[in-house]
Amino acid sequence: MNRKYALSGILLIAISVLALGYLALNRGRPQEVTFDQLSANPDRYRGKSLVIEGFYFHGWETIVLCEGLEPSGLAEGHLVPKGETIWVEGGIPRDVFEALHRQEMMGPEERFGKIRVKGRYEHGGEYGHLGGFSSQIVPSEVEMLQWSP
Repeated sequence: MNRKYALSGILLIAISVLALGYLALNRGRPQEVTFDQLSANPDRYRGKSLVIEGFYFHGWETIVLCEGLEPSGLAEGHLVPKGETIWVEGGIPRDVFEALHRQEMMGPEERFGKIRVKGRYEHGGEYGHLGGFSSQIVPSEVEMLQWSP
C-alpha cells in the first residue's frame, strides 16, 4: 500500500514539474490573436507581445494593419483598408516593404500586402496620424505572406 502511495506521489510531482516548465517556457512567448479577438477584448492584450496576420497598407498619412482590403470605388482596381485597423508604429523592415504590391491610382504611391506581425500591442490611446487610431502595434518581426490582389 505504501508503494502505491509513493508512486502516486511521484507521478503527481512529475506532472506538476512538467506543467510549471510548460508555463515558464510560454510566459514570454507572444500570443497569436485574430482581429476578432482584439476587437472583442482589446484591453486583455494591452502592452502584450502578440502575433497577428493581416493586410499592411501604407498610403497618404496611413500606415496600418487591417482585416482586409476592398475597392475604394474612386479608381478602377484601387484598394483601401477594410474592417478593423491598427496603426503600425515605426513601419516595417525595408525588405518586406519593397516586396509589397504598389498602386498609384489616387496620387502618391501606396503599398499593400498580407503580412504576419509579431510586436507589442497598445490600446486605449490616440495613435498614428493626428491620433486617429485607438490601437497600435510596434513590430519586432514582420513576415511577408503569399497573397495576390
